[in-house]
Amino acid sequence: MDNFWYWLLGAVALAVLAAILWPRLAKPVRLSRKPDMLQQQPAEEMAAEISPAIQPAKADRSEFKLPRHYGTDRLVALSKDPNWLYAYWEISADQYESYVRRYGEAAWCAARPVLRVYDITGLPEDSPLTAHAAHCCREILIDPYADNWFIEIGQPNRSFFLELGRLLTDGSYLKLLTSNRVSMPGNSVSSLIDEEWMWLEGIYKTVQQVPCGSGSEGRAVKPDLTSQ
Repeated sequence: MDNFWYWLLGAVALAVLAAILWPRLAKPVRLSRKPDMLQQQPAEEMAAEISPAIQPAKADRSEFKLPRHYGTDRLVALSKDPNWLYAYWEISADQYESYVRRYGEAAWCAARPVLRVYDITGLPEDSPLTAHAAHCCREILIDPYADNWFIEIGQPNRSFFLELGRLLTDGSYLKLLTSNRVSMPGNSVSSLIDEEWMWLEGIYKTVQQVPCGSGSEGRAVKPDLTSQ
C-alpha cells in the first residue's frame, strides 16, 4: 500500500514538472523556423539583383557617320553675321582629273588655291554671276588642303558671290567653282517703319474669333480687312 502512494506521488510530480517545462521546451521549436525563413529572403533578393531584366540591344550609332565628301562639285557661301562670310566647297575627282589632263599634276601642286569675292550689290536677282558684272573683286589666298573658309567682309547690307580657282605659276587664273549669291544682313535698326504689328488679342479677334479680355485691347491695331 505504501508503494502505491509513492507511485502516485511520483506520477503527480512528473505531471506538474511536465506542465511547467512543456511551454519552455516548445518555444525554441517555434523560433527555430524563423531563421530558416530569414535565410531564404536574402537568397531571393540576391537572385533578383544578379539576374536583371534583359534590355533591348541599342543600335551602334558609329555605323551611321556622315560622309565628308559626296563626289560633287560645289561651292556654297553663307552669311555668318553682318561682317563675315562662311564658304565650304568640294572638288570632285572628275574635276581634278580634268585639270591634271590639261595642265599636269605638277601644275596642280605648284598652283595656289584662291577665293575671289565679287560685289554684286544692286544687280537683279536673276542676273548671271560673272566677274564682268561685279563692281569689284577681292582675292584671298587659302590653304591648299582647306575645304572651308571664314571671310571677313565688313560690308553689311551688300550682296556677293564667290569663285574658287587656282593661280598658275605664270600668273594666270583658272576658275574651278562658282558659289551662290549671298546677301549680308544689316548691322543696325531697320529703316522700314511702315509696318504695323498686330497685338495678340487682335489676332485672336480676327483669326480665331475668341473674345479678348482686358489689357491692351484699346491699343490693339485693328487690321484693315476691306482691302482683302
